Amino acid sequence: MTSDQNENPKPGPENDDLNPDNEESSTEFADLLASSTAAEPAAAKPGDKVTGTIIQIGDHDSFVDCGLRNELPISTADLKNAEGELEFQVGQEITAHVQKSPDGLKLALAINLRQAGHEALTQAYESGAPVEGKVGETNKGGFSVDLGGVRAFCPYSQIDVQRIDDPSQFVGRTFQFKILELSEDGRNVVVSRRALVEVARKEQAATTRASIQLGDVMDGMVTRLVPFGAFVDVGGIEGLVHISQISHQRVNDPADVLKEGQEIQVKVLEVQNLGQGRSERISLSLKALAQDPWPATATSLSPGNDVQGKVTRLVDFGVFVELLPGVEGLIHISELANRRVIHPREVLNEGETVTVKVLDVDLNRRRISLSLRQSSEYDED
Repeated sequence: MTSDQNENPKPGPENDDLNPDNEESSTEFADLLASSTAAEPAAAKPGDKVTGTIIQIGDHDSFVDCGLRNELPISTADLKNAEGELEFQVGQEITAHVQKSPDGLKLALAINLRQAGHEALTQAYESGAPVEGKVGETNKGGFSVDLGGVRAFCPYSQIDVQRIDDPSQFVGRTFQFKILELSEDGRNVVVSRRALVEVARKEQAATTRASIQLGDVMDGMVTRLVPFGAFVDVGGIEGLVHISQISHQRVNDPADVLKEGQEIQVKVLEVQNLGQGRSERISLSLKALAQDPWPATATSLSPGNDVQGKVTRLVDFGVFVELLPGVEGLIHISELANRRVIHPREVLNEGETVTVKVLDVDLNRRRISLSLRQSSEYDED
């Protein structure tokens, strides 16, 4: 065998890897190269919104696996609430935004422009990443907001999803904002908190609609008071506590019992057309979670005894009297006086305290019959 033959072996089964014409080997190599390239994680850029799993929580920094080349740090302070308590734990998913730091890339729930630098302002505007800002004084039409040294403006309509009656409640507080407008020189900045709240509410509402069941007891917040009841936010969606479901006692005005912003617990009575816009109906009850006073207190009222009560309603056929909290009885118009009475207002007024005689107690029908004219204190004059 010559030296030329040693340097240039002939193609054969034992030398397939050296054969440039072997299409099968070339195809396999290309596939391997493509798969390895595809499997390589993409690099993160400042402003990117990423979701990952918390793998470590430290005293100052924590780390999140976002499927990138390296785990990204996030300040542990970002994982705590206003009281300094951790709201996240190892293994939990979190969605955050990538920002620059002196040590490289890091994650933040909202970009702190004072730490990230003013160049992050443009990145936040272009990517839609939230920025952290402190609400300053109110002015005509809105609030001034300090974005880490950058002055911004937030219109009243953009501070919350609800109508604002007292703007001063937001002054001095720190929130996350979305940049709506940014001039080329960076001097005119318009921000919105509402845009972020709406996104969060939509995500929360989808979760609530997927899990809500009849009979559920839910935490909620009173959002609106109307003459016929109270609207309550129970997780991104609103339900109605009808005035008849507020209390076992008669309620004339929901504002006498509840106030907007109040946190309450309610029971789900009815659910209709979830996710179908204005036809969605969620009926709630406060009364269902309170002890019914009727069975226990009504049995203490014995026919033939005189009791004191307060007039709650005048109707054509008689007068309703509250004898005990949540327990009412009826004085029929024929039992108001020893004379003919055309209308109860001739004898009694709402809010008046009277002494009446118990004529009958029907526990099954929840009815108590009373008499004014048969009471020991009745005076015809």
